[in-house]
Amino acid sequence: MKKYIHLFLLLTLATGLGACKKEYDDKTLGPLEDSLADIPITVPNQEFFERYPVVTASVAQAPSPFTITLQIPVEKGKIKEITKITTGATGLAVMQSVDTLAYNYSRATKRTVPIAGNGSNQITFTSNLQTYTTYRNRVGAANAGQPGVVAPTTAFNDQNPNQLPFYFLLTLEDGRQLISTAVRVRVVK
Repeated sequence: MKKYIHLFLLLTLATGLGACKKEYDDKTLGPLEDSLADIPITVPNQEFFERYPVVTASVAQAPSPFTITLQIPVEKGKIKEITKITTGATGLAVMQSVDTLAYNYSRATKRTVPIAGNGSNQITFTSNLQTYTTYRNRVGAANAGQPGVVAPTTAFNDQNPNQLPFYFLLTLEDGRQLISTAVRVRVVK
């Protein structure tokens, strides 16, 4: 009789554990689900995708230009401007704080200089490694409270390439603001 009671209790426990199911709401991700932005920002000119979109800049080509095209879905609106650009290891923290550490900060006007859109769902940012080096010299390399900005050199190997992370604050025509994931610029020979 004691065996049957233990068997009954084990069967009841197994049934009870199997019946438990977690309820997921709009703010909770289920297992194996991704969190997708309401308005995703993509990089159609990416050359690689390795957790982040990657474009390349060649140190062999003077003045080493690179272009990053940012795009949102057509039905989600039009991009008015790139309001702020940051880079470095702490780029996202800088995005929401100090303007003087922004990539598009002007010492002459003492403010960030937005890059105007063209009334579409795409906008293009173009720069070069010399401008990046000037920016790095202006903000310093990994000082306290400043972004950890890496030098755009060829001191790398194929297994550990030198990549410069950029973050963008986009303002749409209706006033909404979006922050991109990191877009990496890989320095190649």
